[in-house]
Amino acid sequence: MSTQFRPRPVYVAASWMAPVGRYNGKDKENLSFLEMAERCEAVFGGSPVRRRDIEAVVVGSQNPSAFSGVDNTAAKIAGILGISGARSVLVDTASSSGASAFESAYLEVASGRFDHVLAIGIQKMSDASTTESTRIIAGVIDREESEFGLTMPACGALVARALKERLDLTDEEWTAYAALLTQRSQRFAAQNPDAHLRATIEVEEYYRQIASGKNYRYWYPLRYHDYCPMSDGMAAVILTAKPQDVLVSGVGSATDIPTIADRNYFHSFPATVIAAGYAYGMAGIKDIRTLEGKLHVNMHDPFNGFGPINLVDLGIVSRNRLMDALLDDDLTGPTGAFPTNLTGGLKGRGHPLGATGMIQIVENHRLIQEQGFSAGLSHSIGGPINNNVVTLLERSDQYHARRHEPYKPWGLPSLGKLKPKNATLDTLLAATPLVEGSFVTSTARFDYRTGRPEVVILIVACKLEGVKYRFLFGIDGEHYEQVAGIERGAPISVERQDDRVLVNRMPVRKFYTRTINGLVELAGSGWKRLIGKG
Repeated sequence: MSTQFRPRPVYVAASWMAPVGRYNGKDKENLSFLEMAERCEAVFGGSPVRRRDIEAVVVGSQNPSAFSGVDNTAAKIAGILGISGARSVLVDTASSSGASAFESAYLEVASGRFDHVLAIGIQKMSDASTTESTRIIAGVIDREESEFGLTMPACGALVARALKERLDLTDEEWTAYAALLTQRSQRFAAQNPDAHLRATIEVEEYYRQIASGKNYRYWYPLRYHDYCPMSDGMAAVILTAKPQDVLVSGVGSATDIPTIADRNYFHSFPATVIAAGYAYGMAGIKDIRTLEGKLHVNMHDPFNGFGPINLVDLGIVSRNRLMDALLDDDLTGPTGAFPTNLTGGLKGRGHPLGATGMIQIVENHRLIQEQGFSAGLSHSIGGPINNNVVTLLERSDQYHARRHEPYKPWGLPSLGKLKPKNATLDTLLAATPLVEGSFVTSTARFDYRTGRPEVVILIVACKLEGVKYRFLFGIDGEHYEQVAGIERGAPISVERQDDRVLVNRMPVRKFYTRTINGLVELAGSGWKRLIGKG
């Protein structure tokens, strides 16, 4: 089906990025958020577009006010870069902010409104402690679910568990699989001078660090080395209407519902499938696999488990290659059919939230210019897997040499549905104090020092007025063993006793509470600090 949107061609005039790391004076030099932004002027070095030609500045960053105390961000950056007078705007789509800023900059040029636009992705996470960063990031999660203990690492764990079950892996087999995925990402990160974690982690070392306690269980089934580091980073791209060697052939973005409990499944990300469909449709590509041998795939893998899912959702491999595609060098290695995350991905290169999507695009631009690729596909996930962006760069001669009739995608996946406002726990338990439901899934957070479970999150499906809805609960870690053995579909009781809600006789608990100053943790050491005993 043909689309009405006929954008004018948009080209990449120049791109630049700084090494990813922590700009805190320890790992790397100590730079403030705005000093990092000032470094982005390096994108003009050798650029055919001069600074004075820039008509708009689009900045991607996740919550810079909370992380770094910087507000009116885009206007400040435009001023620092000597581009005041240009339109300036901040784009915040959580961890896909850099990719969304690029998309917004693209549309400014594609529409004909502006000829030259500067897009920047920037994040300084090291201004906040790890605990504070976790709280800030939790702001992208549904309020009620976050109060029950859901965090972004927990979301990653729910995805990993869904993949583990889909592949029918035991805990031991999953650990071996995760070790291989970590080995892969670190293998490429060690070769990337711009990566945050420039070291290999062989399978043997992964297991040695399990034994030593360093590679501890964090959120089941994930361990410390299954997560990306908290990083700082900045990158910039100049887009122009003037023909250049590399062209933006497709951009697509899509959202999923904001709640995790209401998702239909966790082993696939509908927002990625939809975003990819629109990007490919804009580029006039019916099957991305027609770019075999020409394309580098730069996909969003902050946690082990995301990578295999992404390759299927992006249409790179079929679902029967879900488990082995990333581990097969003939398919995804440097000389494979679809080289993937050759710079280490988020797991190895690092994940400076709002900068990551722009960094992926810069990396792809470099690979096209310097390493013989004809195209680069980048994929960025925002929030709890619900604000996703897919971008395709191509060599201009390749794009113009092939048919590229745009179309609108079809056969896109359906999403889950948000519970209606009246589908609450209070409503559920109003008519009868005891409701029978069924188990959907769970995960648990473990203390890195003792290994003891601290928080359990479980999702239960219950019927209300004949319709099945899913509810997310938080339970104290002392009940972990009672939850760990429950199989999907097993009966679960939900009841109210006085002012308490019980799930299988286990008290439901809220581990976080929203205050006027933000999110306050009410578990473990956070509670001790709150009452002045820690």
